Amino acid sequence: MAHRHVVSFTLIAAVATINGAATAAPAKVDAYYSKTYTECMKTGVSTMEMRDCISAEHDQWDAALNQIYQTLMGSRTPAEKTELRNDERAWLKRQKAKCDHAGDDEQGGSLQNVEIDQCYLDETIRRAVYLRGLH
Repeated sequence: MAHRHVVSFTLIAAVATINGAATAAPAKVDAYYSKTYTECMKTGVSTMEMRDCISAEHDQWDAALNQIYQTLMGSRTPAEKTELRNDERAWLKRQKAKCDHAGDDEQGGSLQNVEIDQCYLDETIRRAVYLRGLH
């Protein structure tokens, strides 16, 4: 069973401004993982359990990312909205190109999908933190 938890918008706002790097996407995302996710990954013994942990965490960050994006879109001029939408589409393409191949070293192995899922989680966190810094 996947563990569900809440990644609050306030938490993202606080984390995004650590060290004054509000507009830079973090290189390492480990500090952004929830306690629930970290504990889940420690207890996950199978790849399916690990994927459940990653999926639950990704769902929370994806919801936060969508909320941040919608907030930004609501406060922009038409030209800025177009720019933001184009940037988001480009990011989605970059994320797909990167993450769909994240598990290539494990081709056909049980960890291949875990590595792909982890990449999508990490890139979603990076994007959410980056976009939050644009407020």
